[in-house]
Amino acid sequence: MYRPKLAQVVVLLLLLAVLSTAALIHLIWQRAASENIDEVVASLDTQTAGSVRNDLTSTLALVSSTAEIVRSIFFQGAISAGDEVKREFLFLSLLREQSAITWIGFGFPDGRFFGSHATADGRIEMVEIGVAEPGELRQLRRDRYRPIPGDIFFEQRIKAESAYVALGAPWYRLGRDGGDPVWTVTNVLPNGFEPSIVLSTRVDMFGKFAGVVMVAVSLRRLSQALKAVNMPVGSKAFVLDEHGRVLANSQPSDGVMAAHFSDFPKSDAVTAAAAEAVALNGGAAFRAVTQSAALGPVFVSSSRLPFERWRLITATPRSTFASGIDENIRRIPIAVLAIAGLAATTAVVFANLLFARPLARLAVQLRAVEHFSFESVRHHPTFLAELNDFSDALKRMSIGLSAFARYMPLDVVRPLVEGSIEPKPGGELCDITVMFADLPGFTELTERLGPAVEPHLTRFLTTAVAAIHAEGGTVDKFIGDAVMAIWNAPGRQADHAARACRAATAIRDAMHTEPPVSVGHGEVRVRIGINSGTALIGNIGSAERLSYTAIGDTVNLASRLVGVAKEYGVEIVLSDATVQASDAFAHTTSLGLATVRGKAEPVAVYTIDPPDVAFQGGDNGNGTYHGDDDCLLTAQAFRC
Repeated sequence: MYRPKLAQVVVLLLLLAVLSTAALIHLIWQRAASENIDEVVASLDTQTAGSVRNDLTSTLALVSSTAEIVRSIFFQGAISAGDEVKREFLFLSLLREQSAITWIGFGFPDGRFFGSHATADGRIEMVEIGVAEPGELRQLRRDRYRPIPGDIFFEQRIKAESAYVALGAPWYRLGRDGGDPVWTVTNVLPNGFEPSIVLSTRVDMFGKFAGVVMVAVSLRRLSQALKAVNMPVGSKAFVLDEHGRVLANSQPSDGVMAAHFSDFPKSDAVTAAAAEAVALNGGAAFRAVTQSAALGPVFVSSSRLPFERWRLITATPRSTFASGIDENIRRIPIAVLAIAGLAATTAVVFANLLFARPLARLAVQLRAVEHFSFESVRHHPTFLAELNDFSDALKRMSIGLSAFARYMPLDVVRPLVEGSIEPKPGGELCDITVMFADLPGFTELTERLGPAVEPHLTRFLTTAVAAIHAEGGTVDKFIGDAVMAIWNAPGRQADHAARACRAATAIRDAMHTEPPVSVGHGEVRVRIGINSGTALIGNIGSAERLSYTAIGDTVNLASRLVGVAKEYGVEIVLSDATVQASDAFAHTTSLGLATVRGKAEPVAVYTIDPPDVAFQGGDNGNGTYHGDDDCLLTAQAFRC
């Protein structure tokens, strides 16, 4: 919804007061001209819509007949789709004769593509894309020809690679699955970004699917057709699809084809008026008048086109027809205009200096607080005391929130500030993954170093927090030299177990790039326990003091698994539930059954293979890879 600015409101009020004496004169002239102008605009709309409709209908009929010719030739076996020389001759001949068509092509069931393309500079390209393994680029051959009278002249052959896959293109899939020819609108064709309408039809030979024929017309041709229509100076015409996308327009702004009305520059007042009218009247046929600050009244009409529920939109400023009337209106006494101009200028200057700019800065600051960008919040002194106090209070609030956010996870602070979480005791049962990580030998290190142990602890906790946040986890709390993190709360994460495993791997790998924290712990730099299951998640505590955390047997077992890691001499221990949830069997090693304090039955435990165990080159499950980046490969083992 459009909301005017304060300066605009002040100016508007002053202008209304000053110009009220001229209202009757305006009313007389406008009423006398409105009926004639409406008739002229309606006549022009009818002519424009008819011209575009006829041009589009003839073009679509031409495309349909061309596609049927190619399909029939292949179907009858007159030319085989695999006969390179004959199919090139066929496509080339059809493309030269039909200047409206930009592409004639054929997609094979094995992913190959062959087509003939009319380029914007008048040349013709024969494009062939080969087959390739999934994920690999395909071989591309482009032969460029220059038409000459009665023949074509070969200019160049280009061999390269292409990422275009005909099997995944909408025109191929719809043509293959449909029994009748299918129209589609696509932005990407074998040569790249080329918005077009495409007709595709299935070809069967002897009851077996042989491929899909496609014939395309560039949407730029629609713009050329609109541009060629005799329209009044300053008017514009647009073709919209059923979703409101702009497919063509008579005068592209700055030479750019915009995809939506919102993509046009704000300085394009005619387009802005057309967009406003379409937004107000929806997809039905209509004729409306929209007020434009730059142009005055703009007549906007919408009519149906005979293809895919497309619409033709025309926008014609009233000033195009009423220049004489407007000239007379501008002859209102000079005094009225001078007073109005002086009042407007004064109002703009004062409103901008006193209200608009300070309020705009405050709005920017509030958005920064909303997005927790506290470092960008500044106090901006202003002339008005109320706005100055507001800016100062906003700065103090941002400092307080910034400090508050350091004591709680941002995922919890943000909904508390927004009000979507009520700060009272309570919680819910939720499937989560819990991780505990601590430093081996930290007790001995504390006894030896005393307060000087803080840099070592900070380095470890910083590394752990970074890895946890990188995988979308929430740091629940710090417990001495240990950190507790949870996944799948408060936000939901389908792959929470795999995320926790990747975070653990990242912590382990990062700790091995640093010197050992304590003597005798060079091999085991960290101990991590991970468990998945159901726990109580929410605000735990009393009415006076709350903590957003997780409690339950799932949490207790994750904590106990840190001790299991120490017992087995490994760095990471996973429960069977986590392994099941993360699909990590290929990169874990079973440690058997472990007796865990507090559990009546032994627990099946696993460890994540170190880099030198998990990979020794070869296939990593995502394609063939032979390299030394073991840390990266181990982390990738848990990506789904």
